[in-house]
Amino acid sequence: MVQFVRFESIARVATVFRTKICGVRLAEDVRAVEKSGGDAIGLNFFPQSVRYVDPSDPATGALSELAGRLGLLRVGVFVNESAVEMERIAGSVGLDAIQLHGDERLQTAASLRQAGWPVLRAIKLPRGPFAGELMRERAAPWIEIGCHLLLDVDAGAAHGGSGKTLDWPSVAAWAEANPSIGWTLAGGLKPENVRQAIDATGAVSVDTASGVECPRGVKNEARIRAFIAAARG
Repeated sequence: MVQFVRFESIARVATVFRTKICGVRLAEDVRAVEKSGGDAIGLNFFPQSVRYVDPSDPATGALSELAGRLGLLRVGVFVNESAVEMERIAGSVGLDAIQLHGDERLQTAASLRQAGWPVLRAIKLPRGPFAGELMRERAAPWIEIGCHLLLDVDAGAAHGGSGKTLDWPSVAAWAEANPSIGWTLAGGLKPENVRQAIDATGAVSVDTASGVECPRGVKNEARIRAFIAAARG
């Protein structure tokens, strides 16, 4: 597993993890990720999400502690929280990195970076083909302050977890033109398509939430195992 280093810019790190299972809510989910050879988990702190976990609940801290003990990277997913609140939650729960998945301002990420937190920034993109110029406009400011990019489908007010895929040829074209930029592929990835997505885009880091659930919001160990196996090839 690739560990984050505090104070390090991760914008140009090739990969911060190979596989991340986002939106885990139970200890059995965490154990399934570790047992399957995964690298990271995401804890979702967006109250409107079906995958929400309460940061004030001792069970959430216990979940994070278990993940850390098992050697998994712990990423907190936030939507439009203040930098102060995110730092407070990250410190109390025990996170390794912060993921911004809302409409946060650049200054919010800059404050977190200045405080030494590794930051993943969700870059929300259309489902259809897009030009490299669109990526440059949306991503460049975040790269400048040292954020790692997470490419996802724009899900509107849901802020992720749509189950819809990006236009992989567009991602591949952008990635080929920007080989020094580190990024993670998200958006509709599941056991049935993650290998195809990796081959099509050249992604070395992938992230899923809904793709390993059955029913929605409930992680499925068999799907976690299949996703990670397919991603690792």
